[in-house]
Amino acid sequence: MRAKRANLTIQKGMAVSQTKGLGLDLGFHQRDRDFGNGMWGNVPDHSAVDTTKAAAYSQKIFSEMGLMDVPLAPAIPDDLVRKACGLGAYAHRYDEGEPADKLEDQLMKAKINTIVTLARGSEIAMEAFGIRKADRENLDYLLDLDIQKATDTTSNLMHVIADQNVAYLYKRAYPIQALIPTEANKGKTANWDAIAPFDLGSWGPITEDAELVDSSQAPYNRSQVVKYFATVFRVTKAAQFAGLAQIPPRDMLAIRIDAAQDAMRAGRERAMLGVNLSINDTNFAFRPTLSLTTDSTNLYFNGIYQMLQNNTSGATSNQTWVASSGNSYNQINTDLGTTYRYMRKFGMMPNLAITDLRTFTIYKQGLQDFFRSAPVTTFHQGISKVYLSFPGGPDGLPLIATEFLPQTAGQGAIFLIDTAMMSRRSLWQDMFEDLAKINLSQKGVISCAETFIDKSDVNGTSTLQGGVIGIA
Repeated sequence: MRAKRANLTIQKGMAVSQTKGLGLDLGFHQRDRDFGNGMWGNVPDHSAVDTTKAAAYSQKIFSEMGLMDVPLAPAIPDDLVRKACGLGAYAHRYDEGEPADKLEDQLMKAKINTIVTLARGSEIAMEAFGIRKADRENLDYLLDLDIQKATDTTSNLMHVIADQNVAYLYKRAYPIQALIPTEANKGKTANWDAIAPFDLGSWGPITEDAELVDSSQAPYNRSQVVKYFATVFRVTKAAQFAGLAQIPPRDMLAIRIDAAQDAMRAGRERAMLGVNLSINDTNFAFRPTLSLTTDSTNLYFNGIYQMLQNNTSGATSNQTWVASSGNSYNQINTDLGTTYRYMRKFGMMPNLAITDLRTFTIYKQGLQDFFRSAPVTTFHQGISKVYLSFPGGPDGLPLIATEFLPQTAGQGAIFLIDTAMMSRRSLWQDMFEDLAKINLSQKGVISCAETFIDKSDVNGTSTLQGGVIGIA
């Protein structure tokens, strides 16, 4: 019997297979078929990527394929943050970096709002209101605390005549996700292999004619499933047109998308550090540790704090973090020296220290007892650092202060990180796409799929990252 030929009918965004005589209608999204290549191109799986360049590449490819998804780049390029903190283009390599004044200038010039009219209908609407292209390009979309949902014409951003600028108080740098490498992950599971630091087989003297007996290693294979995160928003048609009629005109959809992307990045910063995930919370308390043996049943991943807490084997084994012995400059220095020695014993080379603002202040005040002015550098977007020095270690390990850690006595922490051994594995980075319309509102979502891994942890309870936890 001769097989019947299947006819392939191409529709926009969909390939539909219709097999005559069989009554079948099998479909698949062209978007899904080309998604992996469009997001990461020919980047090898599990290799580090420049998130800004990757987003620009994806935007070009997605546009050429006619896809409606819009990959979003960080408002402040991750690579610029790494340079400001003393790390080079690859976070595990040391780099002299740019002069501080040059980096300050670059950070100030970095586009606070990097989206370019994501509201595709806005261009036509602006033309209809007689707004010239030159004026559109010069609109200064600075940002605002009082955005609320920017959902409809009752928004506080609606005025007939208003100040040209709007103060976007939520806008900030997110150094942790910039300093820890992002790696392409072309699948729903992040896999990696590891061999423990002292699992080298065996060695010893032999006699002249000894029988040779081989020794073995015990490699470990680790895996974590990718987690999915999203923020959903909507803007009414009336709000979009009324916003464009304001003086100055305001693209309400673009503003709402920008706020949603910052919500994604703020949540990611919290998740990677290990504090509570509510982006409206100001306590930043550490959240409970997940059991990695049941990781697939949880909707989020462990952060740095939880990774350290999972290793409870004690300092005489392979626990490299230490409990705080006090909150003075000298005691903090002693504890840092201890955790650094533990890490070096296992071959770890930390190149980044992360702390909370309260502990950073204690450390800065201690430095001022020895120096007339503390050697602290603060960059435009609130990134503050001071260099630590350890015997036999790197000359100038940056200690970065972040407001996303708890500032409560007894919860102070300094994390010592070897960023070559940590990564954020990303199936797709922040992506904007339209949702179906059920009324005159335009609804959208920004989503991402990723997980956070520690390559120094061979079994889920043996991280070799260090730190001082519980500073009073």
